[in-house]
Amino acid sequence: EVLGSMAVAFDTWSSEQALVDSGVIAETLAALDAAGASFEADGALWLRSSDHGDDKDRVLIKSDGEYTYLLPDIAYHRDKLDRAGSDGLLINVWGADHHGYVARMKAAMAALGCEPASLEVVVTQLVRLERDGEEVRLSKRTGDIIELREVIDEVGADAARFTYLLQSMDTAPTFDLAKAAAQVMENPVFYVQMAHARVCSIAARAQADGVERLSVDQVDLGVLVHERELEIMRQLSTLGEVIAASAEERAPHRITTWLRDFAAAVHSFYHDCYVVGTGIPPELTQARLVLIDAARVGLAVGLDTLGVSAPESM
Repeated sequence: EVLGSMAVAFDTWSSEQALVDSGVIAETLAALDAAGASFEADGALWLRSSDHGDDKDRVLIKSDGEYTYLLPDIAYHRDKLDRAGSDGLLINVWGADHHGYVARMKAAMAALGCEPASLEVVVTQLVRLERDGEEVRLSKRTGDIIELREVIDEVGADAARFTYLLQSMDTAPTFDLAKAAAQVMENPVFYVQMAHARVCSIAARAQADGVERLSVDQVDLGVLVHERELEIMRQLSTLGEVIAASAEERAPHRITTWLRDFAAAVHSFYHDCYVVGTGIPPELTQARLVLIDAARVGLAVGLDTLGVSAPESM
């Protein structure tokens, strides 16, 4: 429910018990044994992870017969790769507190004969919560850790998503609750959404004033020579590359950065370039309406890619 309110959806869920019941763990143990990747010592079963880049060997089954956390995780990854096929790719998103787990999991996959490139681990840093510059450690409601539900309740899902994505995942982010909740231009998500609302308001104003829109092929875009207009076009031309790079580099913050820069260009255009009104040549009105349509699409695509809404009015 909480993740759903943040537009986070999981296609499938898997339980550890399901791995046991299906025999995947037993199959994984057999595969490790067949590969010579496991051995017994001190009454326990070990993984020869030091043979594959880990700093030491790891216990799979303790001397009391209990599994360690590592064994079901190995079985889960092996099962997913089997389902993904020979060219499959697993991307894990782990918190910084699991950083030490990366080498042992990669070693386990290598021991099973998997290609190193088949497992990619993105390590994210823990979030520092602040309110007006002061660190917030405990929940006012429960006196315990602050849960995502409380953050969403305080700032809204859009602000929560956008703020979390402002910085690179390998950088420890600071989340100022007061700033994220404020309906002011200093709030990055408000700033970007307001840019979208403004271009929508210009189009609505043109319609209300009875401006008859021409098709794009009838509009002379050569009249768009103002620096504010050119800057919008320059930045729009890079959006596709930014989205592609953000996916390839696992770097959604590249899109938030683009959106903030592009929103700045849109706000500057809004202040300096009138679209509809007395003294504006009709051909310039038509060209600028095409331009703001393109700006609206660019903002909407960027926000939608991040799972953030693009309001038409604010």
